Amino acid sequence: MTGGRFDHHGNRQRAGSYRGWRGVFWPPADGYRVLCLDIGAEAPSLGSAFEEDMAHLAALIESEWTACKRQGVPGRTRLRDPEPIAACLRKLAARLPAQNDRQALSLRANALETGYDAAALAQLAEIDEEIAFVAGQIATWYGKQTGGLPTAFGCRRDEAARAAVAKARDMQGEVGDCLRGLRAGLTLGEVPAFAPSRVFLMAGEGNRLPKHIAYFLPEDEGVKRSPFKKSYYFTNTHRALIDAVSLPLARRLLDLGSPFPEEASGFGQIPTLGVLAHEFGHFVHRPETEFAALNAADRWNSVVLQEVAADVFGVLILAEVLAPALDLPPEQVLGYHLAETLRYVDRGLGLFPDSDGMYLQLGYLTAFGVLAFAEAGPDGRSAPCLVGDPQAVLAGFRSLARVLADTLLAGEVDRSLALCRDFGPGAGTETARRLAPLLEHLAEGLPTSIDYRQEQAVAETGARVAIAS
Repeated sequence: MTGGRFDHHGNRQRAGSYRGWRGVFWPPADGYRVLCLDIGAEAPSLGSAFEEDMAHLAALIESEWTACKRQGVPGRTRLRDPEPIAACLRKLAARLPAQNDRQALSLRANALETGYDAAALAQLAEIDEEIAFVAGQIATWYGKQTGGLPTAFGCRRDEAARAAVAKARDMQGEVGDCLRGLRAGLTLGEVPAFAPSRVFLMAGEGNRLPKHIAYFLPEDEGVKRSPFKKSYYFTNTHRALIDAVSLPLARRLLDLGSPFPEEASGFGQIPTLGVLAHEFGHFVHRPETEFAALNAADRWNSVVLQEVAADVFGVLILAEVLAPALDLPPEQVLGYHLAETLRYVDRGLGLFPDSDGMYLQLGYLTAFGVLAFAEAGPDGRSAPCLVGDPQAVLAGFRSLARVLADTLLAGEVDRSLALCRDFGPGAGTETARRLAPLLEHLAEGLPTSIDYRQEQAVAETGARVAIAS
């Protein structure tokens, strides 16, 4: 119908096959609309030697990335030539003013050379860095290729976001009460450390497009089933994407009865709490919850449904528990979440499991009349505008949460996959017919992304493009 990034069947057929892709942009498209985010301005002022060490780290990682593209990835958790990168991390560590930061970076340097052990992972999960650097074989987009590629990033603590997260984490008891009210047997597991930060350096695979707003370590480094986990969430990247994509789409295509803010800052800490609540959502389970059988039956849709569950339980936790306690309007939470569904769907279908999951949520809400298309958007222009009442939307998410509790979290493989067939992207379904106006409208525009400006650190690789901010 629309082809290109919305050709779900064709894109699914090619998913994971882009191992040799060297272009800056992914997925393939005829064009992109790209905006700049100046992350270099976030770098700590620690002198010219510190800046030179960052530039050296970036150059080493870019060289590793190129070698992996030419010769293949040496191992899930191993770099080809880790010693120079570890030495560079130790030089950076020596220049950091805080002992905790120096200790964390020394642990990461050691891990590059010898691998992680449980003691190091436990220490890293406990240390709350002010300035952090991470380098390694870090996961890229699942639809692009499985496994990781050389990536390095530097980030610094976002104090305002950390304060909001600390308040939210104190309410995990109330979150448990909310879950039990949705369906008996639902519980919240132990949620890993969560570090809202402002990224100031990115190199290697992470510096290609599209940009990640978070990394989940050490799983994204290839270390599976570790009990010691930590998420680095980039507040400045996320807000830039909301400004560039989510809010413009929402103002044009979504009407919940009240205007959207002009900028992401108008949401306050809702984006940070939304990502935290999504993390909570990943740890909602029942005693019988396990995904091995679903993974074996359909790995892609298993990931899709796990992302849907994290989204749905997350938005309910945010709207019904965190928002009232932190004096945030629940209707603004729902507006934020639905604006994000538009951003993720706009990236394409059959390319990113989380984008397919956002489409599934819209498919469910439109199937039951919670959202419906109007002939014109809130700005008066002709557009396939989705209209809904916030209370009805909230009830729709409660309904979907109960369905997920009784299918995905209950280990019901066939009934879980039926959700994807009934409400997910797929040609010839009622959902495809209902959401066709949205996809046709999105297909008329170029996919939008952001790129990083970090002139103080990153050497040009010859693969970059001219970006107009």
